[in-house]
Amino acid sequence: MEKNIQGKYSFFKKLTLLAALTASFTLGGVSASAESSLSTVHHVYIGDQYIGTVDNEELIDQVSAAKIEKQKSSYSDLPLTVEDMEIIPEEMFHPIFNNDEALSKLDQELDVVVEATELIIDGKAVASFKTKEDAEAALKAYKLQYVSESALKDMEARKAIDHPLATLKEGQSRLLDVTFSKKVSLESKKVSPDKVISIDQGVNLLKRGTLEESKYIVHAQDVLSEIASNHQLSLEQLLDLNPGLGEDSLINPGDELNVTVLKPFVKVNIQQEMLIKESIPFETEIKEDSSLPKGEEKTLQEGYAGESLVNYVAQLENGSETKREELKEEIIKEPVKEIIVKGTKVIPSRGTGNLAWPAVGGYISSELGQRWGKLHKGIDIARPSERTIKAADNGTVVSAGYNGGYGNKVVINHNNGLKTVYAHLDSISVSVGQVVSQGQKLGIMGSTGNSTGLHLHFEVYDNGSLKNPRDYLQ
Repeated sequence: MEKNIQGKYSFFKKLTLLAALTASFTLGGVSASAESSLSTVHHVYIGDQYIGTVDNEELIDQVSAAKIEKQKSSYSDLPLTVEDMEIIPEEMFHPIFNNDEALSKLDQELDVVVEATELIIDGKAVASFKTKEDAEAALKAYKLQYVSESALKDMEARKAIDHPLATLKEGQSRLLDVTFSKKVSLESKKVSPDKVISIDQGVNLLKRGTLEESKYIVHAQDVLSEIASNHQLSLEQLLDLNPGLGEDSLINPGDELNVTVLKPFVKVNIQQEMLIKESIPFETEIKEDSSLPKGEEKTLQEGYAGESLVNYVAQLENGSETKREELKEEIIKEPVKEIIVKGTKVIPSRGTGNLAWPAVGGYISSELGQRWGKLHKGIDIARPSERTIKAADNGTVVSAGYNGGYGNKVVINHNNGLKTVYAHLDSISVSVGQVVSQGQKLGIMGSTGNSTGLHLHFEVYDNGSLKNPRDYLQ
């Protein structure tokens, strides 16, 4: 400001001197008496705005001091001053000025300001801080929302000495770089004191971001109030953003609405290196076995996952990973392949007509006939050498589940007029609709339902008529 004042002051001084010299040449001795009557006035400007003219520069200082004093109590921690003014002196024979008018207008127009540090992001002023140190502290605190202080210090120390990076150990990570997604700069600028914010306020401002207009595509079941709420808007604000839309307006899927969303002023970009132990999935090999019924399978070899140490460099944006690049992988345990055998043997659903013994060993402990005053419909087989219950012939399972006094029961239709019943099982291994082959496991012998002990109750029906199993078993 001083240079501008001095420049303009010199210009006016030169004009005054030139006028005086001209007068001395033309008027001779008159010039001396005229010069003795010259007076100085001061023209006051704020920017390009003319404020007025006074005859005493101290009056301007008094107005400035009074305005600063008036706001000191509200901003006691800030070095208050006033905005830049241009005060241009002029020497005149007949000075023209109006102190009252100039000072009144100056009091109205002159703003109290503070020399602050302005945070500029991508060319736009975002916030003003008391000092450069406060602005830098807010930016650092914003970074610390996404990285630890110890990791940041470690990275800065490594960069300062520029040593080769040490080898990471399993589970370790380190910061390689922390930057901002947009150009960030600091500038000194005089601003209104109410624009100056604290470090904490600055961090919250950077975290929250700014509202920007965006588009929302309406989905099925959407309602206006929920759309507004989901975008931090009142219903009235949403309607204001969408002229022609009313509270009772119908919206349809695919409609486009104007909404606002919070977007950060700038994002924190992090580059991080890590060494992670990862599981290597095992492969599964399928082998076919023509001796195994179709639909059945068994595991020939268990599969086991392997392990590897993988060195990654990850890119994160405000804590969210956006990219990961693999630098190196070291396999520390090879995976073991799983081998599964699947049966291909087609089992005929029609029985042979010759029923096989449905248990593994054992003997008939109770015959078909009258027992305890009522008909015992089948035979009981007890004391097997192993508790597996097997299908007496090929057929289709038509019933498999709990059935009152029978307990767990399986019924097989052999599709040749014969049906067989297996009762009191401890557990069932087949399901309704399944085609089974002669000798295939149906379940485990048990004592469920009305049973006096561990045994298999076995019934045979021929074209719907109950028959003695002894006549059919081979």
